[in-house]
Amino acid sequence: MTRAAKTAVPVMSAAERTGGGRPPGFGAEADVFWSLSGRRLLPRGAMRFRKFASLEDAVRFVVLDKGEPRFQCVIDTDTARYEGREIEDLYGRPDFPAEPIAPKPQARRFCQGLWGPKRLPRYAADRDDVGTWTVSLIATRQAVSIRDVSMTRMSRGEAERMTRVLNSADEQDMLVMGP
Repeated sequence: MTRAAKTAVPVMSAAERTGGGRPPGFGAEADVFWSLSGRRLLPRGAMRFRKFASLEDAVRFVVLDKGEPRFQCVIDTDTARYEGREIEDLYGRPDFPAEPIAPKPQARRFCQGLWGPKRLPRYAADRDDVGTWTVSLIATRQAVSIRDVSMTRMSRGEAERMTRVLNSADEQDMLVMGP
């Protein structure tokens, strides 16, 4: 017998390694080994390793996570070893645990949250009998006075700008410093 024949390890399928047609224990701890290079002879340090709490998580990592190229993937558990196509076959099994459905995050608009919570308007621009505009406090309907200057007899554009500023987060600054 040749030396190679004496040291050769018999190749077994995953079904033989796991005890025939017995389903694998998806809850068992698993170790994943992979290479970043497709070459057979790899320089030192090119192999990667990651430990998982369950075989289920390890299989999902290999099959679904495509963050980096993985070659020659192997998953080891206490009772079985899965390589290459066998890992994808595990993922495709009907008894493979379904992925838990994560709750959907609430839909957010692009600008939502940038300026804090939505504020209810406190000020409004009202048209006078003479055709001019007055900025008033909604709760009391009294004209706003900033530094003893009454916000009455304004053009529509000025009243809209003043209302927009007073209803924004800059309200306190405007009331103290003035226009």
